[in-house]
Amino acid sequence: MFLVTIGAINYADNVKDFIYNQLDVLKQEGFDLTCEHYYVNNNIFIKCGFKDNLLNRLTEKKNFDEFKFCLSRIITESILNNWETKLIKKILKDNYFYLNEKEREAICKNAVKLLQEDKGMLPGGFYKLTRKNKVMRDILEYLTNNDTIIIDGIVNFRLHSYIKELSETVERAIEMFITEREYNEFIKLLKYFVEIQECKLDVLHLTPIADGKYLLMDGNKNKVNAEFYEEIRLDISERDINYDDLLISTLITISPRKIYLHNLNSFNNKELVRTITNVFSDRISICPGCEMCSSNANVESNNYRL
Repeated sequence: MFLVTIGAINYADNVKDFIYNQLDVLKQEGFDLTCEHYYVNNNIFIKCGFKDNLLNRLTEKKNFDEFKFCLSRIITESILNNWETKLIKKILKDNYFYLNEKEREAICKNAVKLLQEDKGMLPGGFYKLTRKNKVMRDILEYLTNNDTIIIDGIVNFRLHSYIKELSETVERAIEMFITEREYNEFIKLLKYFVEIQECKLDVLHLTPIADGKYLLMDGNKNKVNAEFYEEIRLDISERDINYDDLLISTLITISPRKIYLHNLNSFNNKELVRTITNVFSDRISICPGCEMCSSNANVESNNYRL
C-alpha cells in the first residue's frame, strides 16, 4: 500500500538514487517497504509505502508515523545535498545583482563553508535548531496532512525560516569576502613597500618572547640596529604601543632578504604570522627547531626587543 509520493523537478536522478538508497537502509532496519518510480516530462515521482500484509495492517498507525518521520529526514538531506548551493546562488543573484560572477562564486563558497562550520550555538551556551531540524520540522508537518510532496515546491514556498537562515549566512559570507578583499589590498600595499625599500639586513631571526613582545637578531645572532625603531617609539607612549603593528613596520623598514621565524607555535597572534608570511612570501623560512628556539629566554638582554 503506497502512502507517500515524492516528486522532484530538478536533480531528478540524484533524488531518485538518494531516496532509493535511503529506503534500502530503512528496509535493513526492519521496515517492510515497497516503492516504485516513474517520470513525467523528466520529472521524477517516487511512490513508497508498506507492503500489504496482515502485520503491516495491524501496526499501520505506528509504522506510518515512524515512516513519515524517516521520510522527512531523507527529503531534508536531499534538499541540503542538492538544492542548498543553488538557493545560495539564487539569493546572491536576486539581492546582490551588482556583484560580478566571480565575486558571487567566491561568496557562495564562503557561505557553504560557514554552513558546514556552523555549530548552532546561541549566546549563553544554548543550542539553536539547526537548519536541518528546521527543514525536517516543516516537511514532517506537511507530510502529516498530505500524501504527495513536490520537493521543489516545498523549497520555494514553505521553507521560510530555512531560506531566511541561508540569506543571513550569505550576508555573513559577503562580510567575509569584503574583509578578505580589503586584507588582500592591504597585503599588496605592504608588499609594494617591501619591494621599494632598501634591504638593510641579509638575515633576520624573529621569535616571540614571554612578555608578548618580539626578539630580533641578525644572521650572527647579534643585536639588530634599531635606531629607526627608537625614533618611532619616541612618539608613542608605552601604553599605546601595538607591538604586532610595530613589528610589521619594523620588518618592512629593515626589509631583510631572509626571515627565519622561530617558535612558530608561540606566536599568540596567528593572523600576524599569516600577514608576515604573505608580505614576505619567499623570504620566509620556518625554523624546525634550533638552539634559539629552545633557549630564547636566555638570550642576552641587549638584543633588539620589540
